[in-house]
Amino acid sequence: MSTNSSAAFGDAAVQNWPNFLNPSAPPPAIESSSGNILSLLSTPSPSSASTPSDKNKDGDRHIANLLALTELRKAAWARIYLSGISTGDAAISTTCVPTWRQFDSLMIRRHRHIAVDPRDNRTLGWIACFHPFPLLSPLYDDAQDSNFDDNKDGRGGRLAEIQIMVAQAERNRGVGTFLVKAILASFKADRRYSTVQACFFPENQACQKLFDKCGFEIVATRKHAIRMIDGPTKGTWRDLVTVEIKLPPLTLPSSPPPPTQQQQQQQQQQHEQHSIGMPTAIDMTIDPHTILKRPRLD
Repeated sequence: MSTNSSAAFGDAAVQNWPNFLNPSAPPPAIESSSGNILSLLSTPSPSSASTPSDKNKDGDRHIANLLALTELRKAAWARIYLSGISTGDAAISTTCVPTWRQFDSLMIRRHRHIAVDPRDNRTLGWIACFHPFPLLSPLYDDAQDSNFDDNKDGRGGRLAEIQIMVAQAERNRGVGTFLVKAILASFKADRRYSTVQACFFPENQACQKLFDKCGFEIVATRKHAIRMIDGPTKGTWRDLVTVEIKLPPLTLPSSPPPPTQQQQQQQQQQHEQHSIGMPTAIDMTIDPHTILKRPRLD
């Protein structure tokens, strides 16, 4: 359970969870034009196709380009991760950074984004998601979950948790809002998921403002949920706030109503008018003797 601002599943010595499941949250200040963000991870967002000083048709300022978070960006990913947890309010550790292999194996690859500056391709921040209850993962089957017609909202019911971090020099620019809205747009297009959640320390006011701005609601506050493993507050048990947002139901295409009797009659009349009639019967009988005859050469 980690997110933009803080959170880990608990004392690393007690729980068999990686210590790096705790995100850092950037304080957002500028409203981004994330309404036009594509859910395709490998495609730049159309709302961020120009420099930050440019504006789109709606008058919103472009924040960044949206790309897939892959191993090619692991150096920038680790640097931003370390700058995020060094605040002390983003994770249970202020120094421990996971390896890329650990991160890559845990995070959902389809829902991982980075925000890059459109002018110099500099990485501004990243966002990723994981399954907070891995013991339930074997119970899900993508092949069986591909059909959600029986569900009222057309979704599969899965839960994902956000982890987001923004470079220290890029905070207060709207990058966090840009990334959160981008990941929500990505999940809205994924029928397997119904809920997106995030966890953070109550002291991280910037994180709380970010998720409030993006439509998340507080669903729980766990008292003394996790313990810091290093840093100035080492050994301190801290509370953990959980927020979530329900994804909107998918509008499934409805089958057209059956034609009325009058419509059926009209269709039949039109068919008869344009019909050329039944083709004449063709004699398909073959004389076996004619097959063996050679042509006469006169």
